[in-house]
Amino acid sequence: MSEFQEDMIFKEVSEEDARIFLDILGKKSKKVKIMTTELRQLDPTTFVPDIILELDDEILIIELQSTKVGKKHHQRFHIYVAISDYKFDSIPKEVNLCVFTTADESKKIIYTVNKDNDFTYDVISLTDYDSEEIINTINDKLKDNNEISGKELILFALVPIIEKNDGVEDYVEYVVNTLIDLKGLTPSIKALVYGIEWLIVDKFVDDEKTKNILRDLLGDRMSLIHEYAENKVNQEQTRIIRNQLRHGIKAEVIARTAEVPLSRVKTIERKMKK
Repeated sequence: MSEFQEDMIFKEVSEEDARIFLDILGKKSKKVKIMTTELRQLDPTTFVPDIILELDDEILIIELQSTKVGKKHHQRFHIYVAISDYKFDSIPKEVNLCVFTTADESKKIIYTVNKDNDFTYDVISLTDYDSEEIINTINDKLKDNNEISGKELILFALVPIIEKNDGVEDYVEYVVNTLIDLKGLTPSIKALVYGIEWLIVDKFVDDEKTKNILRDLLGDRMSLIHEYAENKVNQEQTRIIRNQLRHGIKAEVIARTAEVPLSRVKTIERKMKK
């Protein structure tokens, strides 16, 4: 997982809003403490779980998955549990893992590490949810200016992996843009749904430029968005200047008509000659 602003992801999430997430998972707990950042600081490279919660009787690792789980997933999840067990040794609670997915039915996985050691975890299916129904609910409430519940927002953030037709990337950009346009969200629920969506973008969007711009939007790093846009404009302008120079138009004419400094046109011209 790419680096994320450690002081932002899930920072503002309250126990009450995290409990809504647990409701979707079918779990109940009086205590709900998000501990994901603590493990990221221990191992911020390869083995980084999506979400870690401290509950009443357990430490729960939650993974977001859009494909069927296989051996490589079993091995990676086993490492997550082992690292968490080591990191949270001072907390006398067992460490468990569950997977949110639409690619599998709900089931318990038993992965045999060796003849004396079985690693078990739960797969929780989202197949009972319909992505279009969730989207329509959000759109109807926005149209009628009705309040959107925390559960509806969390399900909306999960739409890209709830979608059953392998359309993760098709839905991500729509969900991100809708979320950032929502007004009046409490800091807690905003941090939770933004954090969930940031994880989905980071894991499932392949195009690096698209991934970076969506992560920046969700991280409230708007200055980087402007820098990205300005860079795209500059690249296009440079391409046009090169084409004009290739067609024999003088640098002075290009600078005057394009309203760019003559020095910039001359610099591009020198590079082309080299």
